[in-house]
Amino acid sequence: MADLLENIFGTLFSPASTFRRMSEERTSVTIAAIVVLIACICSGAGSILTQSAFMSMFAEFPGFEEMMFSPIASMTLSVVVGFIGWVVIAGIFHVVAKILGGKGAFTEMLVLMGFAMLPNIFQAPIGLVAIFSGGLTGALIAIGLGGILAIWVLILDVLAIREAHKFSTGRAIATLVLPFVVLMVLAFILIIVGIFLISML
Repeated sequence: MADLLENIFGTLFSPASTFRRMSEERTSVTIAAIVVLIACICSGAGSILTQSAFMSMFAEFPGFEEMMFSPIASMTLSVVVGFIGWVVIAGIFHVVAKILGGKGAFTEMLVLMGFAMLPNIFQAPIGLVAIFSGGLTGALIAIGLGGILAIWVLILDVLAIREAHKFSTGRAIATLVLPFVVLMVLAFILIIVGIFLISML
């Protein structure tokens, strides 16, 4: 438990050195899974609270509540999608990192990417702030702080990739960006092909 708390505080306040130490010590995937679970639960709680803030804004619109997820569905979705996303995204980045010359193992990547999700524990407090602020103010606060958390997670992702694969920050950023670039190119190609096929009809 002491090691888990040390790694949590280290990730939040001195991530580079903490990730380096965790990689050298071969921190277990089970420990990372606990962190991912905590982050997913807090993210789910934040989603439930933020939904409530949005519902207070649009309560007068009929049928709006039916578009929102139930609390149980929101929490389940957060945990399931969180765990699947953790493994899949870590796997994609691991493959790209290997192509770019990375030397780390997938388990190292999985552990560090799991800890990189840690800022999502603040989703629950953000949801509380949104509820107490109420209305448009609460919604804007939730969006703004949520954006800051997303940037924080991306920075930790870069550090996690760098320390897991023991290469430069530039290559770590390239590892993070390259899959999105490939996805955008493929989407563009599919759109062009779709437009061409439609024009042929």
